[in-house]
Amino acid sequence: MDNKVAMNNQEFNNTEDEIDLSELLGTLIEAKWLISIIAGMFLVGGVFYVLIATPIYQADAVLQIEEKSGGMPGLGDLGDMLTTDALAATEIEIIKSRNVIGRTIDKLNLTLNASPEYFPVIGRTIARRRSAPGVAEPSLGMDSYAWGGERIQLQRLVLPSHLNEDGVILVAGQGQQYTLTAIGGEPLLTGTVGEVVSVKGVEIFVSELVARAGTEFNLNQSSRIKAIKDLQENIKVSERGKKTGILRISLDGDNPELIARVVDVVSNLYLRQNVERMSEEAESGLKFLQQQLPLIKDEMEAAEIELNSYRMSKSSVDLTLEAQSLLNNVVTIEAKLSELEVKRSDLSKKYTEVHPIMVTLNNQEIKLKEQLGKINTRANSLPKTQQEILRLSRDVEVATTIYTQLLNKVQELKVAKAGMVGNVRIIDTALTAEKPIKPNKSMIVLLSLVLGLFLGIAVAFVRRAMSKGVEDPDSIEKNIGIPVYANVPLSIKQALFDKDVAAGKVKHTILCEHDPKDQAIEGLRSLRTNLHFALLEAKNNIVMITGPAPGVGKSFVSTNFAHVVAQANQKVLLIDADMRKGHINKEYDMTRGPGLSELITGEVGKAVAVRSSGFENVDVLTTGNMPPNPSELLMHENFEKYLSESSKDYDLVLIDTPPLLAVTDAAVIGRLCGTTFVLLRYGVHSMAEIQAVTKRLRQNSIEPRGFVFNALQPRKGYGKYGYGKYGYGKYGYGKYGNYNYEYK
Repeated sequence: MDNKVAMNNQEFNNTEDEIDLSELLGTLIEAKWLISIIAGMFLVGGVFYVLIATPIYQADAVLQIEEKSGGMPGLGDLGDMLTTDALAATEIEIIKSRNVIGRTIDKLNLTLNASPEYFPVIGRTIARRRSAPGVAEPSLGMDSYAWGGERIQLQRLVLPSHLNEDGVILVAGQGQQYTLTAIGGEPLLTGTVGEVVSVKGVEIFVSELVARAGTEFNLNQSSRIKAIKDLQENIKVSERGKKTGILRISLDGDNPELIARVVDVVSNLYLRQNVERMSEEAESGLKFLQQQLPLIKDEMEAAEIELNSYRMSKSSVDLTLEAQSLLNNVVTIEAKLSELEVKRSDLSKKYTEVHPIMVTLNNQEIKLKEQLGKINTRANSLPKTQQEILRLSRDVEVATTIYTQLLNKVQELKVAKAGMVGNVRIIDTALTAEKPIKPNKSMIVLLSLVLGLFLGIAVAFVRRAMSKGVEDPDSIEKNIGIPVYANVPLSIKQALFDKDVAAGKVKHTILCEHDPKDQAIEGLRSLRTNLHFALLEAKNNIVMITGPAPGVGKSFVSTNFAHVVAQANQKVLLIDADMRKGHINKEYDMTRGPGLSELITGEVGKAVAVRSSGFENVDVLTTGNMPPNPSELLMHENFEKYLSESSKDYDLVLIDTPPLLAVTDAAVIGRLCGTTFVLLRYGVHSMAEIQAVTKRLRQNSIEPRGFVFNALQPRKGYGKYGYGKYGYGKYGYGKYGNYNYEYK
């Protein structure tokens, strides 16, 4: 048996793991209203959001970074070693630096925040959509809120530390008056627009105020560091294309005029600092050259005096052609060495000796000195007089050449400094787009609908996955190895009859008598046919109907099945053995007692306890008064004796019992019955629960004959079965003496 069950379990699990597309489609069709509601809610939410969302605009400006012709304006070749190409990444960091952004914050007073108090959620939208001129009248008498047309210009606000965190509230008064209060309502001062007011550490200057009397404005001052960081994060600077030198500065915000002013100020401040930086470089170069000029001039004059003195002492010696050629070469090389020395002196303030620029200068100097050494070697072969006159002439020529060059560079720097324009120019000034860039209304509405649909589908599948109830009768037979004797469809009419009984329109709710052609009754007729063959092998004609849990419809099935059998001209005794929650007496509009409990205790006889149902061939034995010890009472020998007698008097004795997994009553009764049916409800019981009830019966030496699958629903989509949703109900417990019993 265990091997068979294990094989059945494996087969069932393999079946469950397969993806059934028709079942998935059926799940969606079944949950179509749930999906529609969720999608509709998201769609409404998306539409509501786009209606109230604050539009976000974008302002931008375009700059061009031109390549520098020289690192030190006016120095020509002298400045070539001082320049590096202006990288876009470097300029972007300069634009977003605290220097530029901080000066922008200061110039526009961006640390000061002043805004009207709008009605929650929709107030800002109402004010924004108002097109009439002037200040709007308050709605619903709420005059403290702004409803459109309000303006304020705050030029200065100084608050003590205990007020600066939360800010203050400005309440507009009559004319140009206003009152400043703390968040808690404490008045701070009263002021007039256009005047600086200072009271007890609070200083304020409002340059413009347009609002109804009573309108509130929220004022606060953020720290300069925070304002700088916020603007650095929000402003965007990017290069258009690769290595184009074209930079785009953009800023998003809900105030079109303000963001345009911010971008414009940032652009101009960056342009100004670029010019100032170039001017500083020119000034630095000019200052350096002016320091060198007197030294070079002194060297030149000293060299001329020494040359003239030597010529006079030697009676005016002239250079030969060979010496003149050597002199020209020496002068050229010495001039270049002098230039390198000037460059080294200036660059040594910026770079170390291992920097590539300094290494290049050193290599050039070494090569020039090598050339100079060769010339000096040739000069040493000349007569001593020619050597000396060559040396003195060289000193004069070199000093004169360098001095002349420096004079020219000084003049060039002065001209360059006077006409300095920098290497940055503004191509497009700041401009705000007419249409907002956010929110994208159509996209948000579409995404809301799609998200709602996906969420609705996910909820449907999650709900389906969380439902552990078995819905396929075939899977029960495959997994448990016990046949399903009948499938009883869900009856909608039964629920209507229950309402009619509650309203007093009918006296009983027995579906078989009201509508014998109902599909549920047809299912019970198939059970009647199968029961006929089952009774041939049973030890008696006593049939017990039980179930795993409450709420599966045992009373409905027991009552109507009794009438179905009775209609086949068989005499049936229906016993309500659920002496905890039994309610079959209500089905026949009769009192609970006397009944089974009184019969077992001997308080009444069969003639009194067993009553006619009012329908042909059906007698009823109700629970009687609820005993404190139903399990012990059912174990009394009188109960077994009465069942044995009834088995002879009736063609069928049908017993409705409490749930097997809830209490032990059914296990006690089952030992006396020849046939036991386990009633299951569609979509309610897990396979583990069905296995548990089967195991419980077998532990008590009761072999279940088969299952009855109740409340089966026709499939609304595809496949064989639908998706019912039912709860188990609950058994409560009270106490009578030392015994527990269940009650509803």
